[in-house]
Amino acid sequence: MNNSRIIALDGVHNFRDFGGWKTKDGRDITRGRLFRSGHLARTTPKDRERIKGLGLTTLADLRQPSERQREPNCLTQIEPKTVFETNHGGHSEAPHLEFLRHGNLTVKSVQAYMLGAYQRIPMEVHHQHVFADVFRQLANGQPLLVHCAAGKDRTGILAAMILSALGVDRQQVFEDYMLTNKAVDIDTLLPSIAARISKQTGEPIEPEALRPMLGVEEAFLDAALSTTGPLDIYFETALGLSQDDLRALHDALIR
Repeated sequence: MNNSRIIALDGVHNFRDFGGWKTKDGRDITRGRLFRSGHLARTTPKDRERIKGLGLTTLADLRQPSERQREPNCLTQIEPKTVFETNHGGHSEAPHLEFLRHGNLTVKSVQAYMLGAYQRIPMEVHHQHVFADVFRQLANGQPLLVHCAAGKDRTGILAAMILSALGVDRQQVFEDYMLTNKAVDIDTLLPSIAARISKQTGEPIEPEALRPMLGVEEAFLDAALSTTGPLDIYFETALGLSQDDLRALHDALIR
């Protein structure tokens, strides 16, 4: 696995380039155009300088409004020209926080929640709207950053769809997805994340129960892609993408 994709930042988790994969016909996805990460609320000045150097023109924030309000992105010196986000999340708070507040927190219950979330996310209309906007915007070939809170679930689903649409085989799509487990030091983060979520929810949380929520498992992405069915049909019926849209994507990002 090529860990040069990971861009180490001080205040942002899971920032990486998800270009550079091979298509099924042996061509390359352009590097330096496709980036993914966790939220940007804790960027340091050094982080912002590094991100500025990527030349980002588009930001896609997949978080719902309450998440953005609680942890607004710090975009000083980055200033993308185009920002895609949803104005409707369908929930008064992020679904994972609602689950953590009321759920029976064990590793198995959290895994079950994550499987359900991956089945839900690609079928929600507010996600589909942003997904479609991102696909069409990518046809201009300019650098784009897509992120959510941790940069692994909502972002992971969209990144997998983009790579699949570009003709990357399933094994490499999953390899990119699973790179989260190397990009993020989950063992170190578990105690502090558990403490922060416990403060937000008012409920005690055993850190180890959160492991499935902080990392990724192949079964999660498989649940999402099984729910969508064949992606060519999903792109057309759920995202409203035409064959011209997909050809433009190929022309912009494959060499």
